Amino acid sequence: MPPLSSWDDRVRALAANERFLWRSFATLVLAIYASAYFVVAPMEWLRDHGFLRATIIATFGVCLALSVPLIVRARPRLLEIPLYLVALVLYVRMIRHLDILQERFHLIEYGAVAGLAWGALRARWGPGCGWRQPALGALLLTTAAGWGDELVQAVLPNRHYDLRDVLTNAIAGALFLLVVEGRVRVRGDDDAPRPPSRP
Repeated sequence: MPPLSSWDDRVRALAANERFLWRSFATLVLAIYASAYFVVAPMEWLRDHGFLRATIIATFGVCLALSVPLIVRARPRLLEIPLYLVALVLYVRMIRHLDILQERFHLIEYGAVAGLAWGALRARWGPGCGWRQPALGALLLTTAAGWGDELVQAVLPNRHYDLRDVLTNAIAGALFLLVVEGRVRVRGDDDAPRPPSRP
């Protein structure tokens, strides 16, 4: 077992990381809310000029291109491969299900929201115990953030409230949480160690 001082250093580092993740979570959610009015015009321009579908494909392509090297570098275990394949199939099905093209960006936005919340909760709770499950907490926070997004849109002249978008945002978060939580459980990682109890 490492000396107590090294555990203390790790706990302090985790606390700093947790604060960073919460700030990033809040910043991203506020940025989504703040852009709700202004994002309409560029989306309409892209759609009217026939660039919206290509922009969506390029955005998801960039996300995939950034994700694959990270996965390969981490040397995935055998059981991780089916997890990634299932997640990929679910993402593709969800993308095809969303008829309004710009709503497909929600899969990225609220996947990131869920990932930041999950990381912060995992830094605080570790792998989870009882009701303190990082994935569950992150899903609830993501759903609340998505609902808040719709409440903001309800008061804007160029947007409208749609309960289906709340569900879409929650599903976007759930898909990303499936990957990160599933990966941790398959690998048996514990990214949030706790200091040993003092005698």
